[in-house]
Amino acid sequence: MSLNKVSKKMAKTNSEYSKLRLEYLHRYPMCQAKIFNCTLRSTDVHHKQGRGKYHLDTSTWLSVCRNCHEWIENNPEDAKELGFSQSRY
Repeated sequence: MSLNKVSKKMAKTNSEYSKLRLEYLHRYPMCQAKIFNCTLRSTDVHHKQGRGKYHLDTSTWLSVCRNCHEWIENNPEDAKELGFSQSRY
């Protein structure tokens, strides 16, 4: 079984994302959602408008703990009402 190769463009995007993600989590170490079983410490970046064209746009990011991130992903309508997710259009 072979792994799919990543294009040079995507490799560059992934590298830039990794750097931005670390900086963002350092700047916002506390969970910004504080909802379901929150651990208070941010470990994830939630992309409020999806990854697509907003992948590197930190103004659409939310610093969250794993528990809150899972809740946001599993409850999209409630997450939108609470402002944790936005329309992707």
